Amino acid sequence: MVLRIVPTDEPTVQDAIDASSPGDSIKILAGTFDGFEVDVENLKIFGCGIDRTIIAGAPAQGSNDGVVVSANRTTLQGFTVQGFADDGTFISSNTNLIKEIETKLNSGDGIFNVGENNLFIKCKTSLNSDGFDSNGTNNCIINCESSQNSNDGYSISDERSKLLFNLAKNNTSDGLDLDEPFTTILQNKFLGNNCGIQIDDDNHNIIGNSVCDNFESGILLDNNADFNAVDSNIVKNNGNDVTGGSGIFVDSSAEDNTIRFNKARNNFEFDIEAIPPADTANTFDGNQCGNSDPPGLCT
Repeated sequence: MVLRIVPTDEPTVQDAIDASSPGDSIKILAGTFDGFEVDVENLKIFGCGIDRTIIAGAPAQGSNDGVVVSANRTTLQGFTVQGFADDGTFISSNTNLIKEIETKLNSGDGIFNVGENNLFIKCKTSLNSDGFDSNGTNNCIINCESSQNSNDGYSISDERSKLLFNLAKNNTSDGLDLDEPFTTILQNKFLGNNCGIQIDDDNHNIIGNSVCDNFESGILLDNNADFNAVDSNIVKNNGNDVTGGSGIFVDSSAEDNTIRFNKARNNFEFDIEAIPPADTANTFDGNQCGNSDPPGLCT
C-alpha cells in the first residue's frame, strides 16, 4: 500500500489515481484542484477538509462532473466540490464511503448516486439542482445537510435505503421526495422547504421526523402512496393562505397508510387533511392535532 500526496508526489489527483493500485491512499493538500475519476478499486482519497481542499476547474475526464466514482470500495473524505456544469459528485459504483464532502454551486445535482450499498456521512450540499439524487439500492445517508438547492433537498428513488438524522432546509421544491418503496426516514429535520416530505410510492417508514415551516404541506401522501407508516412526527407551521397545503395531506387515492401518533399544530389550512375516500381508506390513530378535514382524524 502506497500513500501519494498531491501536488507533492503527483501534480494532479488524476495522476495520483492513474499511478495507484487497489488499497493505496491519496492525500490532497489544501488548495484548488481539477476534477477526477476514481477508476481504481479500493482507493482512499482524503482532502484537508471542507473549504480547504477544493475541487473546481476542469471536470473529471470524459464528463462535465467534478468527481466521478466508477470503482467499488472507494473512500472520499474531507473536501469541497464546486462550480461544475453537471453534477458535483457522480457515483456509479458500489460499497463506497463518502464522508465530509461538500458540493455546492454545481449546475446539476450536488451528489448523484446510482450505486448500491453506499454510505454518506456528514456531507453538505447547497446551491445545486437536487442536493442529493439517489437512484440505487440499499444506500444510507446519515447526518448530512442539504440546503438552498433549486429543486429537492433529497430526491430518493432508491429501494431499501435509509435517511437518518439529516437536515433539509430552504430548498425550492421538496425537502424530501420519495419515489421507490421500502425506505426508512428516521429523525430527520425538514425545515422551510416548499413541501417538507412528498411520498410518491409504497412501504415507507416515516418515523420521528421534525417537519416545520414548509411553504406548502408538511407531509404529502400523493395518489400513488400506499402501505406507508407516518408515525410519531412533529409537524408544525406548514402551509399558507396562498397555495394552501396542510400539516399532513393525504390525497384521495392514497390507501392502506397508517398515520398515527403525530403531533401536528398550527398548520394551514388543517393539521391533517384527507381527501375522501382517503379519510376511510387509511388508518388515523392517536394523532395530537388541533383540527382536521374531515373532522375526527385527531384525538
